[in-house]
Amino acid sequence: MLRLIHKDKLMSEKLNNAQSLIETIVAIGIMVTAIVAILSIGLTHLVTGGQSRERVVAINLAREGIEIVYAIRNSNWLDPGQSWPYDLTNDDWIINYNSDQLVEAVFSGGTDIEHCTNCSLCQGVNDLTTHCVDNEALFKRMITISAGDDIGALCNNDCEKKIVSTVFWRERENTHTINIETRLTSWR
Repeated sequence: MLRLIHKDKLMSEKLNNAQSLIETIVAIGIMVTAIVAILSIGLTHLVTGGQSRERVVAINLAREGIEIVYAIRNSNWLDPGQSWPYDLTNDDWIINYNSDQLVEAVFSGGTDIEHCTNCSLCQGVNDLTTHCVDNEALFKRMITISAGDDIGALCNNDCEKKIVSTVFWRERENTHTINIETRLTSWR
């Protein structure tokens, strides 16, 4: 009988040791799952934070393109020697913040902004962005001027200009494009 009690005691100890091992494995599994979840949330936050920053920069570059065209129109508007469309010729253009001249966009292998060879934007001194010849530049900007949807027959298809500022960038293996559009009219 003493032997039976001793065997029961040994079995009980082995069972407790096995139960402790199972509890430890389950606890480690829960901790690993929690750590992986926290790390993946942090990585996702970092990736989307970078995307948001680049998207904000792209929107502001596109807005700047529209504002530059407005400035060209407004400066020519005040000149009595100028008349509508104030040098806003239908075509694809590049433009810098510090210039009042439209420069024709040049393409290689296609006619969209991705194939524009002189649309690249580089960040220079004082964080000012200008067009450059760097093929590795993050952003490209192009201004497209075309005839708008003229209202009425009196305009002869020349009362309105449609201005589209397009910014293109690559992020990892993805390409993104932002378009901002406005309409300029010959009305004073």
